[in-house]
Amino acid sequence: MSRILFTTAMLAGYILQTCPASAGGWTQPPGKGYFKLNEQIIRSDSYFKPSGKKEPITAQSRYTTSLYGEFGLVDRLTLVGYIPFYQRISEDRAGADTKAGTGDWELGARIGLLTNRPTVVSLQVMAGLPLGDSFSEQEVGLFTGDGEFNQLFSLQVGHSLWPTPGYLKGEIGFNNRESDFSDELRYALEAGFMIDERVGVSVWLRGVKALGTRDEWTVNDQQYVSFGPEINFYITSDAGITAGVTKYTGARNLLDAPAWDIGLFLKL
Repeated sequence: MSRILFTTAMLAGYILQTCPASAGGWTQPPGKGYFKLNEQIIRSDSYFKPSGKKEPITAQSRYTTSLYGEFGLVDRLTLVGYIPFYQRISEDRAGADTKAGTGDWELGARIGLLTNRPTVVSLQVMAGLPLGDSFSEQEVGLFTGDGEFNQLFSLQVGHSLWPTPGYLKGEIGFNNRESDFSDELRYALEAGFMIDERVGVSVWLRGVKALGTRDEWTVNDQQYVSFGPEINFYITSDAGITAGVTKYTGARNLLDAPAWDIGLFLKL
């Protein structure tokens, strides 16, 4: 594999690691919402090859500043968006190139199928907008987007544990990608609890499975299983600080490094 092709594969993994997995189910009431300003940091000197084996690489860094939001438009219909409006990607060596700019946006809607019960069910449809610089637009292999328009359809289930202050969530979805990329099966499980009135914790398991790859893996075929915790500290009843870390395993075409997140959230 040439150096440019290898760098392309690594940075495609960067993009996949950035994208959020929202195992939801609940829709927002009309006029209400949830918003999160987040900073994610990934630094790695190891990479999961297409075979799944690890390989040492020149240390890489990627910083992503993003906004995630949910807003209830009408009853049972919530607008959803993930906007990585600034990314900075570089190799950690003297004289190395650096790329900065917006990433690919994800915009869509969640439709409540079963609501107002302890167990809720929703359908979510998202469109991936290729607004970042893709590898096809530059020679050095640093890019903030994948250059393809994809559509993600997911069925989401949520269950309230009330009167225990906790919840369970699950999601399964299909990501329809363009011809140079393998379609994907996506899944997620999550559990969360309030320790007290100001501190909430959650743990999750999330995964992506490339479909139709057989034994012929290319740099565009990516998959992983990830897990991690998140903690939310409420400064007020509607706003606070969140922090978490995600670890990746069983991966192909992905950086071998945890993703560290810290952010601010607001509930309307």
